[in-house]
Amino acid sequence: MHIIHRKFVAAVASALIPLLAGCVVGPNYKKPVVPVPPAFTGSSSASQDKTSQNPIAYTDWWKIFHDPVLNDLESQADAANRDIKIAVAHVDEAAAVTKATRSQLFPTVGTGVSAFRAREARNRPNNGNTEGKAATYNDIPLSLFASYEIDAWGRVRRSIESSSATQEATEADLRFVTLSVEADVAVNYYNLRETDQELIILDNTIETLRQSVDLTTSLFHQGLSSELEVKQAQTLLDQTISQKQALEIQRAQLEHGLAVLLGRTAEGFTLPKSPNDAAPPQIPIGLPADLLERRPDIVEADRDVAAATAQIGVAKAAYFPQLSLTGLAGYESSNAATLFNWQNTIASLGASAVAPIFTGGRLKAGVEQAQAAYKQSLAQYEKTVLVAYQETEDQLSALQFLGEQSQSQGRAVLEARDTQDIAISRYKGGLVSYLDVVFAEQSVLANERTEAQISGEQMVASVVLIKTLGGGWNGTKTP
Repeated sequence: MHIIHRKFVAAVASALIPLLAGCVVGPNYKKPVVPVPPAFTGSSSASQDKTSQNPIAYTDWWKIFHDPVLNDLESQADAANRDIKIAVAHVDEAAAVTKATRSQLFPTVGTGVSAFRAREARNRPNNGNTEGKAATYNDIPLSLFASYEIDAWGRVRRSIESSSATQEATEADLRFVTLSVEADVAVNYYNLRETDQELIILDNTIETLRQSVDLTTSLFHQGLSSELEVKQAQTLLDQTISQKQALEIQRAQLEHGLAVLLGRTAEGFTLPKSPNDAAPPQIPIGLPADLLERRPDIVEADRDVAAATAQIGVAKAAYFPQLSLTGLAGYESSNAATLFNWQNTIASLGASAVAPIFTGGRLKAGVEQAQAAYKQSLAQYEKTVLVAYQETEDQLSALQFLGEQSQSQGRAVLEARDTQDIAISRYKGGLVSYLDVVFAEQSVLANERTEAQISGEQMVASVVLIKTLGGGWNGTKTP
């Protein structure tokens, strides 16, 4: 049987060789051309020098903030976040589809064996071999069969191009999901730290206001102030305590959000209170053209264009004949003892070509559908690039103006504190009413909280800027 199989394979190969060099119909992929500005117009503390002293590696871009707590949270998220796990499964699924599509380049080979006993009637049609008598016989066929579609017009090759590009798109989507999760962790973390800073401010203010209540109460008992002033001091204290309780709710919710991002239940997860005292890092932003390679969502959109381009070829290949080869080799006998005799060998080799003649416009509609899908993917790519430029400019502008706002707010805090000291001093001297002290203390609290909020917004804007730039990009490879 091995001799038969070798001859059979040789016959199939000799028939395939002159046909394997078929043409490939449909357009070839060309990288979309989009307008690229020479530089970002927004200016900030970020640097446009790609050789900055603070390079960001793809796997650990958050280390630019030099915060060990954040480093630990990011590592936990990368290992256990459910969105990342879902994206990984999508990549595995796309890889399996590519393998299945690539398998169409090879023949389908199978084997079969059966055994049955049959009786035929005496008066059956064409009963010549048994001289008009009934016949009972055994039949034992053992065969190896193969079928192969010749990819003469490139349908299979275009399908492989499309599935490979789709697989690359899912890999880029995995990077995008990972980057989004990592950025969400950092944003939640710095919002939490900003809340901690506000809580410290409120704690200090509450302590000051308690002293004010004691002062006004003492002066009231001495007949130097009115009960109204005592009530005003107590009211301001209670209002501030209420503000702290509202912030505690916000902090708990931020902790719960972090727990989910880390793939953990909210129950039992907590972070010690610690205000953020770090300054925004220097971020190497590079040039706008770098976004085309850095941002995973742009890479994903580009791969979608490539997949849609290949699908046009698949649709056009349907216009041409489908060429197929089929073959069979093996043994057949009515007696198992003589099954492998040379005289009982069987073999066949056939070829077929099936061409469409009339399909009611189905093939044309298929091509038009593929072309429309290509136009959609191209427009989506162009939109993704434009949005990427916008998001980057937004964060650069935000960092610039937040820096200026931080300086102005710092001066406002100092001025409010001076005003508070003057008001308290004048009140103790009996020169003003306690209402002036109330206004001064409210101003200090509001300005200190605003200063803390601006500091938190600067850290959040830095995180979002890194995300809009594509996260860490050193060492990454794009198709």
